[in-house]
Amino acid sequence: MREALTNNKELQVKRLAVKTVEAERLKAHLWSSSNPELEVDAVSDLLTANTGEGTLQLGLSQEIELGGQRGHRTSIADAHIELARLELAVAEETLRRNVRAVFYSVLLAQQRLSFVDHVDSLASALRDTAAVRVTGGFLPKSELTFLDLDRASSRTSVHRTRAALAEAQTQLMWLIGGTTDSALEAVGEVPYEVLSLSEDSIVALAVAHRPELQESRLRQRLTSAELGLAYGERIPNLRLGAYYSRQRSVFGSNNFIGFGSGGHGLKDTDHLFGIKFSVPLPLIDKRRSEIARSRSQVEVNTAAQQSAESQIRNEARSAVRVLKFSEMSVALLQGVLPESDSLFQSLQNAYAQGRLTVADYLPQKDRLLGTRLNLLDAYSAYVLAQKECERAVGIDWNRIRHGGD
Repeated sequence: MREALTNNKELQVKRLAVKTVEAERLKAHLWSSSNPELEVDAVSDLLTANTGEGTLQLGLSQEIELGGQRGHRTSIADAHIELARLELAVAEETLRRNVRAVFYSVLLAQQRLSFVDHVDSLASALRDTAAVRVTGGFLPKSELTFLDLDRASSRTSVHRTRAALAEAQTQLMWLIGGTTDSALEAVGEVPYEVLSLSEDSIVALAVAHRPELQESRLRQRLTSAELGLAYGERIPNLRLGAYYSRQRSVFGSNNFIGFGSGGHGLKDTDHLFGIKFSVPLPLIDKRRSEIARSRSQVEVNTAAQQSAESQIRNEARSAVRVLKFSEMSVALLQGVLPESDSLFQSLQNAYAQGRLTVADYLPQKDRLLGTRLNLLDAYSAYVLAQKECERAVGIDWNRIRHGGD
């Protein structure tokens, strides 16, 4: 499991996606979406009269957002981050379920292969013993033919089980992000335990933990924040600034008596400071369509959440019932397996002593050995039922067993 969570390529991509969304929040958290503006206005008669008259004006202004836009942008960014993190958590939980199920598929395939190998060895030994007895005239040759067919069937079962094991090993190796150069071997036993929680308790856990409902709630938050931002953007932003102005005037002989032509004139310089603000007139409501869309989306999200909750309740009930049936199957076959093994040993002895013909022996042998194979199949169904229960509830098996803790 650790190897899978560390090396799985899909998880690595989703972790990078979370970092990307988190970086976007830095932009949303800025106190203003625009930078200050510096204005420089210079006017001179250098290219005309060239008397030295001119005006220089410097201004610095900043747009100030109103209507709580920054807070709404931050809420939108936070909702996107939580959605990305939820998607990553769902991917991790799905990977855990798949690894766990495939691991036990490998384990059960190994146990099945061990058993069918044993059955094939018994079939080969029995056929060799029968060949000696047929040669000695103690058995008809037809019994040897039946035993040859039985051995071919057991060999086919071995090959089929080996192929299933190789497929499960390859799938497990892919899930943990490794290579398929070497086969994995699973160690352990299938942890069989009867679930003590009631059906209603499982449904309550599903409603509390299913990621679809969590996502629906997050999208409702996101839509509400988008609606708030659209309302906030209807309020015109205020632009506030300060300016400094220097004006230089020249009064020459053509304007005042007492100065001859060609005089340099009198120069006067004024220094002015001031503030200014501007507000655009909202004659056209450009956010009307966004507000209408967000309002409609709120209603859509509410209806989708109600529909999803109803579907999740049904899926949880169905998963629990399938799990209960798989538990009963495992318990039933576990109970009869010791007696089946004992009867098979007696059957072997009876055939070896000549008290049974091959026509009597083979059907009973298949039925008794089938008990163990049926138990392995029941374990496989139980593991798949656990996996489906985990998916239906939205948390792993250990947390389900302990009531979600």
